[in-house]
Amino acid sequence: MQHLTPHPGMLLDAQQNMLSLDAPVLSAMRILDQMQAKIALVIDMNGKLVGSVVDGDVRRGLLGGHTLESPVHKIMHADPLVLADSTPRQKILEAMHLLDIKQVPLVAQDGSVTGIAVHDVLLGLRHKERHNQVVVMAGGKGRRLMPITQDMPKPMVPVGGKPILEWILLRLTHFGFRNFTFAINYLGHMIEDYFADGSGFGCNIQYVREEEFLGTAGALSMITPGKPLPLLVMNGDILSGIDFSSLMDFHASGEYTATVCARAHRVEVPFGVIEMRDNKMYGMVEKPVYDNIISAGIYVMQPSVLARIPSSTYLDMPELLLALVKDSMDVGVFVLEDEWVDVGRHDDLERAKRNFAT
Repeated sequence: MQHLTPHPGMLLDAQQNMLSLDAPVLSAMRILDQMQAKIALVIDMNGKLVGSVVDGDVRRGLLGGHTLESPVHKIMHADPLVLADSTPRQKILEAMHLLDIKQVPLVAQDGSVTGIAVHDVLLGLRHKERHNQVVVMAGGKGRRLMPITQDMPKPMVPVGGKPILEWILLRLTHFGFRNFTFAINYLGHMIEDYFADGSGFGCNIQYVREEEFLGTAGALSMITPGKPLPLLVMNGDILSGIDFSSLMDFHASGEYTATVCARAHRVEVPFGVIEMRDNKMYGMVEKPVYDNIISAGIYVMQPSVLARIPSSTYLDMPELLLALVKDSMDVGVFVLEDEWVDVGRHDDLERAKRNFAT
């Protein structure tokens, strides 16, 4: 079985948890008291991990006659468990469960510590709870993924042992979102049966059902705004390492009516391109490269935007956003630099399996 590797945002920085072999036990206690990871990492002169200290090591050391001024190498665990920083997230959680530990250092191939995996962070309990409503457009049929989608809706296509939609949900709950609405259509009962009310995933899920496909924005007409907070809207076939906290902060700081996530997209034409007019060539470019900024299928919008969407009418997101721009409303563009895959075709699905699972 394949699993997503932890996004860097799920790992804690290890620098502030490091101390030297000769540092006093008191320094380790301060790290354990102040740092979220609750582990001190003992590093040698070459910057390599040689030991670790947790609360139990300190207690045993003090009971064994060491003092707060004793060098930490006297009490450290000299053979600390480490995992490669390429270890899949699920495998890290399985190791933690098996060994009954809550944190583990991750190391690069050269043995240097690159981060600390913490149980609660990997489960999505790190970020403060957000009360924004999240709408996931999960009604697509996925014609280009046939025959895979013959018997399942596209958001339920498995990547790394879980449906695409579950990875989306895990990512969003990691950033504190708890209130979800799934807009469903094609084989929507399979999504309802799998996720139910969301309680099994630590969140609340409601459903709106499109009687007929309403485009990438039309289903928003069926959404009843809850709290007067911006809505997060995204397509149900997007896998991304996006930092949703940064996105929400960007939207708020710009005071935008809506924000669209975008991504650089390069198209390389493997041929010479002829430029012509009136059947005459006036130029030719050999194997040109075109750089564009494309929509990433993730949006933030003020609740007031919902009132602009006609009921039960087909509407795509570009049409809605352009209408806002035409009415002189500010639409922000948040450019992603994170990994991103729109799982719309078979080659996209294979890329998702390569990039998001190991």
